[in-house]
Amino acid sequence: MANPFDKPLTDDEFVEIGELLASIPEPFEPMEPDRMDGFLTALLLLPEEPSPQAWMPWIFDAEGRPEAKLADERDQDRLEELVYRRYRSIDRTICQRRPLDPILYEIEDERGHPVRGWEGIAAVEPFAVGFWEAADRWPGLLDHEDPLVQSALLGILRHLPDDLAGDLLDVKRDLELESPLENLNQTVEDIAVSVAEIASVTRGISLDAPERTPKKPVRKGPARHGRR
Repeated sequence: MANPFDKPLTDDEFVEIGELLASIPEPFEPMEPDRMDGFLTALLLLPEEPSPQAWMPWIFDAEGRPEAKLADERDQDRLEELVYRRYRSIDRTICQRRPLDPILYEIEDERGHPVRGWEGIAAVEPFAVGFWEAADRWPGLLDHEDPLVQSALLGILRHLPDDLAGDLLDVKRDLELESPLENLNQTVEDIAVSVAEIASVTRGISLDAPERTPKKPVRKGPARHGRR
């Protein structure tokens, strides 16, 4: 019998997970889905994954407070199901050597049109922030000594906003000059390759996958989910 947690999220469920996260009451600060995707991806690249009981509270609140929950227990159970199914889906993508297809919300101009070119690359910032949060919280990535892992991490963390880049700021600026990326599609492809390179070391997953170009990033749900 198929595991119900192996069912990928539908388009409607991508919207639903954002709405449920945004419904977690104040003073808690839940992640948005694009940031959550980066967080889950980093978890799945750790040599030793923490349990869902250890990492899930950090999705529901920036301080990981266990009381960060939805008022309705059924809604909370549904949210945890969707988060875990997304986690399993990313895991399958990595294990099957398919290019990562992260949740992204394209940057829009004042008329509501997607921003193209290099300015659109800012759409991956939340993914990079979530990735950093997991990599910084649990050992195994930032402290990894393998040169391929170190190089691939820069391929992801170069997209951190300047105020979070810290010691990486100079490296980030060097990469922007020496290895510039032209648009969002190219950036997602570059991140997908970086994830595959890290997984080849930390999880022993072969790098010889023939397909290295992910699907065109598609915004799943509204551009941004605000607090209710």
